[in-house]
Parts: sequence; C-alpha cells; structure tokens
Amino acid sequence: MSAGTRALSWRGRTISVGAVLALAAAGAAAGANPVSAAPSVTKSSPSHALTAGRYMVTLADEPAATYEGNVSGYARTRPDAGKKLDPTRDVVIKWRAHLTSVHDSALSAVGAVKLADYTVGTNGFSADLTAAQARKLAATAGVTRLQKDSIRHVDFEMTPEFLGLTQPGTGLWAQLGDTGPSGTAGQGVIVGDIDTGIWPESPAFAGSELKRDAAGLPVPASGLRGKWWGPCVQGENFSSQACNSKLIGARYYTAGFGKKDIGKQDYLSPRDGDGHGSHTASTAAGNRVNNVVVDGRNFGVASGMAPGAKIAAYKVCWDGAPGINDGCATSDIVSAIDDAIADGVDVLNMSIGSTTESDPLAVDEQAFRRAANVGIFVANSAGNSGPGASTLDHPSPWITTVAASTFRISEAVVELGDGQRFLGASLTPRLGSKPLVSAASVKLAAAAAVDAARCFAGTLNPTLAAGKIVLCDRGVNARTEKSDEVKRAGGAGMILANTTSPLETVADLHAIPTVHVELAARTAILAYLASATSPSAALVDAHLGESTTQVPEVAGFSSRGPSTSTGGDILKPDLAAPGVDVLAAVAPPFHAGRSYDFVSGTSMASPHIAGLGALLKALHPTWSPAAVKSALMTTGRDHATSADPFAQGAGFVRPNLAASPGLVFDAGPTDYRRYMVGLGVQFAPPNDTLTALSGSDLNQASIAVGSLTGTRTITRTVKSVSSVSETYTVNALLPGMTVTVTPSSFTVAPGASQSLSITITHATATLGNWTKGSMTLTSSAHSVRVPVVVKPVTVAAPNEIHGTGTAGTTTFQVTPGFTGTLSTSVSGLVGATPTASAVSTAPYVLETPTESAGTKKFSLTVPAGTDTKLVRFDVDATSNSDDLDLYVYKDGEFLTYSASGASDEQVTLNDPAPGVYTAYVNGFATPGGGAFAYTQWLVPSADVGNLVVTGAGPVTLATAKTLTASWSGLTSGLRYLGFIAYSGPDGLAPNRTVVSIG
Repeated sequence: MSAGTRALSWRGRTISVGAVLALAAAGAAAGANPVSAAPSVTKSSPSHALTAGRYMVTLADEPAATYEGNVSGYARTRPDAGKKLDPTRDVVIKWRAHLTSVHDSALSAVGAVKLADYTVGTNGFSADLTAAQARKLAATAGVTRLQKDSIRHVDFEMTPEFLGLTQPGTGLWAQLGDTGPSGTAGQGVIVGDIDTGIWPESPAFAGSELKRDAAGLPVPASGLRGKWWGPCVQGENFSSQACNSKLIGARYYTAGFGKKDIGKQDYLSPRDGDGHGSHTASTAAGNRVNNVVVDGRNFGVASGMAPGAKIAAYKVCWDGAPGINDGCATSDIVSAIDDAIADGVDVLNMSIGSTTESDPLAVDEQAFRRAANVGIFVANSAGNSGPGASTLDHPSPWITTVAASTFRISEAVVELGDGQRFLGASLTPRLGSKPLVSAASVKLAAAAAVDAARCFAGTLNPTLAAGKIVLCDRGVNARTEKSDEVKRAGGAGMILANTTSPLETVADLHAIPTVHVELAARTAILAYLASATSPSAALVDAHLGESTTQVPEVAGFSSRGPSTSTGGDILKPDLAAPGVDVLAAVAPPFHAGRSYDFVSGTSMASPHIAGLGALLKALHPTWSPAAVKSALMTTGRDHATSADPFAQGAGFVRPNLAASPGLVFDAGPTDYRRYMVGLGVQFAPPNDTLTALSGSDLNQASIAVGSLTGTRTITRTVKSVSSVSETYTVNALLPGMTVTVTPSSFTVAPGASQSLSITITHATATLGNWTKGSMTLTSSAHSVRVPVVVKPVTVAAPNEIHGTGTAGTTTFQVTPGFTGTLSTSVSGLVGATPTASAVSTAPYVLETPTESAGTKKFSLTVPAGTDTKLVRFDVDATSNSDDLDLYVYKDGEFLTYSASGASDEQVTLNDPAPGVYTAYVNGFATPGGGAFAYTQWLVPSADVGNLVVTGAGPVTLATAKTLTASWSGLTSGLRYLGFIAYSGPDGLAPNRTVVSIG
C-alpha cells in the first residue's frame, strides 16, 4: 500500500482521517464530477512484467485446512464439519512438511531464500526475488500466483447496553446464562485479533495463571489442549508467561514489514506499541470491568461483546522507524491467518485495510476464505474513506465487512459572549466563560500561521493563550494533539472546528474542556471574533430540545459501496455496528497514560461484530460462518435517517434478534469455489468440474446485480433454524423494478430448506442508476429482511478495451437491456506523447503538495465552453519494483488519487468540469530508480475519424451482440485514448467503453 493509504492511520499521525475527508469534500464542492481511479493491483502480473521485489507465491495444492486427500500417499487433512484443524495429527504434520518441501524445491530451483512458509490457510511462501527469479517461478509447474507484498493500515456506555445485550431474560448475554457480574458470555470460544498487538496488563485481559512449557504452549493440565495449540511467544518486554487464562496466545510477525524498519518506540514482541490492537481485542472479547475511570471521570462498566471468550493476539502492524510509515505487511497478515487456523481460533477480527479495494483473489482474502471454510467466522473493517462511493475494502463474500455507526450522543454547546450557541461533540467537562481567541492570533512569532491555526505542537504563545478558550482548525495533526498544544500554552479550553462540510464531529477525550463544531459554527465564531471588542465563550450543556441528533447513524468517515472489484454483484458493507466514540482498553504509554480511551473508526465497528459472532457461535455451535453472518444481517435495522445499503449494508446490528433469526442463508466451501470459477479460477481435482456461480447468485443474505440488462432471475435458498414449522410470505420492494418471487409463500420445517426464484425486471427505474430496496420474508414469529440493490443498464459493455499498433482490429461483446436498435458513437481517438520523468523516494503532504525531487507536477486545463468528455492522467513506471502514487487537484483543491501498492497509477474523470487540473506524481518507494512515463489526455466528444465501430443495429433484450472496433492512421510513438458511447430507445447510455491504444 502506498502513501495515500498509509495516511489513514487510526490516530492520524501523518494525515488525520478528518483531514482527508475534508479535502475530499472540498473537491466535491468545487464541482468535481464522477471519478474513477485505478483499482488496487492484487492479481499477479504477466511473467514478462515481473520485476525484483518481495512476493507472496501461492501453489496449486490445497493447504492443510482444506486438503481433501487427493495426492497419493497423503491422507485428507481437512477437518470434519464442526471440528477444528488439529495441527498435532500425523497426517497434518506430514502434509505440511510435504508442502514445505515443495516450497523449498521451487525456491532452490531459482536460487532464492524464503521469508515465511504458508501451509495451513494458504499454500505458498514469501520471498525476496530478483526479476529473473520471479519470472522463473511464474513459469514453474504448480505455481498459481505471484503477488507483490504490500503495506496495509489499521482502520480506526457501554456498547453492549446500547445493543441490548444486557437486557434481563431476552438479552443475548442472558440467553447464554450470563446474568452475574463476572461476564461469562462467549465461554468456549476463542477470538483471534490480527492487529498491533496487545497490552497484557490491562484489566480487560486479566486472567488466572496459565502454566506453559518452554515453547510457550499451555501444559496439558490447562484444559486447553485439544482445542488450542497456540503459543505465547516471548519478546521485548513480553515473556511467555504474559499470557493467562484469558489471553491464551500471542504471536508477532516481522518478516514482511522488516525488523530494521520498526521504530524504537514499538516493542519487538506481541506487546501493543500503538493501542489499536488492545482496543479492538477488548471490544470483541475483553473482560467486564467495573468503574472504568478516564481522566478522573468514572464511565462505569466497560465490556467486550463476548466477555467470557478467550483472546489470541497476532501482531502484524508496526510503528515505523524515522522515515518509514506505520503499517502492516500483507505477507505478515497471511502468516498470522495461517497460524490462527492452526492454533484453533473460532473467530478472527482484522481491523486493517486499504483505501483501494482488494481483489477477492488476493492472497490475504483467499486466506480468509480458507479460514471460513473450516468454520472460522471472519470480521473485517470496511475502511475509513467515506462518505464517497466505492471507497470500501474487503469485498469478499466469505468475509463479514463492517461499517461504523454512531451510538451515543456526546454533545455540548459553545455559547459566545453575544448569546450565539453552537452545538458540537464533546466528552470533556464543561467550562465557564473565558476570553476567546483564534489559534492564529496567539501564535508564536516563528510559527507559520497555517500551522498555528491547526494548533500544531510548539506553535502557540503561552503569554497570549493562557487562560483563554482557543479556536483550533481541524486537519493534518491528530485532534487530541491540538488540545495538548492548547494545554501546553496554558489555554483553558478549546473549540475544534471543521474547515469543510459535510464532515462529522467527534467527541474525543481531550486534555482540556473541548467542543468540536461544524464549519457553519466556525464561520460564525470567526465573524464574532472579528467584530467583538472583548470576545468570550463558554462550553456548556445543551438546552432541552436544542439537539436534534439521532442515533444510530452511519458515520461520515465509514467507507461505502458499491464494490468495484466484484462488478457490483456483491453488496458491501454487510452490516453496521458502533464505531464512533467507543470506549475500550488501550496501551497507556501511547494514550497519555490512559488504560481506556475513546476511539472512532470502522476498526471499532468490526470487533463488535467479531464478538457478537463469538456469542452466536457459543449459542449455536453448529452454525457455519455464513449462517452467523446471515443471522446478524437479516435482523438488522435501518439507521435513524438513512437506509442506504451501500452505507449500512443490511443495517445496524441487533444481536438479540440474531440469536433466533428464523431463517438463514447458508453457504460453504463449494459455493465459494464456484464463485471463484466464475472469476476464472481453475481448481484441481476433485473440484475441477465445478460450474461457475455469479456473485449475484451466491447464497447470501443480500442481493446485488451490478448490471441488469432488462431482466434477471436469481436464486436463493433459506434454511430454517427455528424449532417449529413456520409459514413465510415474501414481499419485495424495489422502486422502478418489478420483482416476482416464487414461491411467494411457503412452509418450512425445522432444519429444512426452501429454494426461491427471484425475477427482477426493469420497469421505470432510471437506466445507469442504482435502485435500492429490500426483500422481506415474514412469519408469525420472524421477519427476515434482505437488502437488494440493482443497476439497470441500457447496455452491458466492457469498461475498457486495449489495442496496439498504428492500425488494428478487436472484437468485444455487449448485452442490451432492451429490444430495439442499438447505436454507437465514437469520441477520439486523441494521441498524446508520454513525458519521461523520474522521482526519488519522498513523503507527500496532501494539503500542501510541493514539486521536488520526490514529487513531479503536471497541469491540464479543461477550458470553459468546450465539450470535454473524458480526462485521464496516467503514470507508467519504468520499473515495476517502484511504488509511485498519483494525486489530482482541481483549481488547487484536492480531488482524488490513485495510490495502490502497484508501480503504475491512473485516474480517469468522466465529463470533467472546466478548470485547471494538476497531477502530482510522488515516489513512495523507488528501489528501481523512480523513472516513469507520464501521459494525460483530454478527449472531446468529436469523432476524429481514426476509430470505427461496426456491428450495432437491431438487438434483443439480454442477448449478447458482437461489435468490432477498428483503428487506423495512428502515429507511432504516441498513445491514444477515446471511448465508445451507446444509445438505445431511451437515448444515450451512461456507460462507455474506453479505447486505449499503445
């Protein structure tokens, strides 16, 4: 992962989440039009394009978790349904040793040395390879994929009470017999947390002594043998006895990130060097702790969702050394998943992701699939890149992808001296009237005004700020760091103000009384400061009725769908959970000495779902991960003012109802393999005869059709998990579409299944736009709701076709969503000369980009009054071992970026607004020298005459049509760009096929 993604660290060390969101919103306000950025590059490159670097190499044979015994001399290792993989069995040891020997042979043949083996959830290894070694491995029989390693990032009262877990009798805790103070709900379940490590001294992880052998493994008398095989790995400030009867295992991984790149402030051990991992682990399964005091204020009881569950920590994320960004190497994540399966976890949480959507075939996504295949429930955070569309990560159907919601109302009011009142977010004590100043007006003489306005450390003058309430702007540095600076300068309180809109306000635990207000309040406060002779302010409680805030709501930062890597055929996120101002355990050295702290992010939402999944597994041990996911989804509720499935998935979780959902939509290993066959994967026997299954037909508790050409019939199967027979009626509501479900009513016995045929036909919905609704199955005792999203299109056509040479021809297929006449038109082709340039490795500051040796600047003007239809900015690195990033601004305001872990980057703008566009190419990592070719195009609507499309004409609804694109008269050495537009009886279709030549 690259700089743009790295910036979204949970505490905002580089660029705070709020700052990035603010800039994105500013871009939208400036008239930005729909944007498409290059997808995350996760598929292996063609062998000729492989260059030196660190790779994860996967091989064809199944790993131990899913191996069926199809190789002579090696018995099946896949555990029986409902059983865990036992890594101590001879057949498992033998098969893993065989896989390792194959890895060693493959590496020996190319002269490389491995960094890590994967034999449980993945069959493969990681290694540093030269270009020649990579190409040779790619051509080796049995090698299925080479994927470059990348760096990912963590995605960042009592929520159990808000979720209803504590309700006497009906609450899920009570259903599990947890009615006392000790917190036993979730007993017998083990939750693994892949994150920044754990702080074992926290009361959230307290337990009795657990005797271990010299290898850190529990001794047989512990009662864990037979279901837990994981060690407690010692390291810096972490002994093998640091684990206990609660924290039963801990590991750490450095091979991918690199020991030399780890900052000295972190711990070379499972100990949490950040606080994020402790927060996520305690949110999922931390002990129930009374009288949690933070900054002298008693917040009462704090508890994980499954306080009786065991915890295992897998540290893969690290604080970087000077000049190295914090992060989590994908290869280390895959190692952790491998170990977690072998160790015996029942649930996995990973609050780590990318700002570019992963491919379901990526190595880590596939590792999670195999975990799910052996019964492990997996929860992942959706990401913190909202509220824009298609910003989420973790699209795979075997993962439960979680959005973040508000759940508490933590507010206070800024009351100005003239009586004006502004509601904001606050968790700190109130403050009486004090003189009011802006941070910029009380800066130190040597401090830059923009830095002082944001209350950077060391920018405020104590002589001027002492005893005053200081107005600080949001952005760049962490929100709590701003109040730290005001406190250092002697300030009495702080008003934290957003500098753009829309953007959420957040109630952090600040060092001094603080209220976080919106942009409109900032504007009014600045006007008051400019006009008042002796401006003052107080931070006070809201009046009755003054607040209209409702909960729950989807957080503004929470990443949204639709999923792009699945073509919109998989609905993500799956559901939503509390993720704003969540109180949980942290690492005190990194949280101003606090043992508990309030943190926001989808990182906080995901472990809620992991913990709830643990409760459901404790209540229903035979349920599959898909059944657990279905139960949580079909019982969800809409948010207070929104029901958008691309924001909330199936809705805000209601765990008490999920305990008895009536019906579940189940899926398993074969279903997921069939889905992968549809993605082009070929399996070895005995799975080589599987037929393809589209994402739309995968048996999920949601329905998504990314491209509906007229009509589509999809199938679902429901299974009764009720104790009695029930009769259900089915109702579907999808505006602008006709939906017919057969049967529309059915009776299902306990444990029995019922197939449903769901036909969706376009009626009045606007072509090219998503229509959103739901399907509900209702009995006398249960209501089972499934979100439905469908995008009707005039024609389904490829997003892009590519050719080479000064003349040529290619054919492609389109599918019409109507019966009638299909017409095509051409824009371009426009030629452009690539510009050769180079960058060195350098940091990138999103808000203040500056051209330097590490960052190159390119400009393009879209004139007013012209008919520009397409703009593209393209970076083609000379060496694929480099990691270059691309950032695009319009009229000086940040617009979008493409910052994957790949060497090449690209941004395409459809129908761009007039203005000056500036592209910055930054060298995130340049081991290959940083050379690149930069090309940009401005494509008007005009047909230049060098591209011809034939084959259109009469078409039949949903029947594929073959078209031919021919180009001629192009100039050698130029790269050409244009597009094909389509029209039908309703006029011009919104979708286009980009044509790139050269």
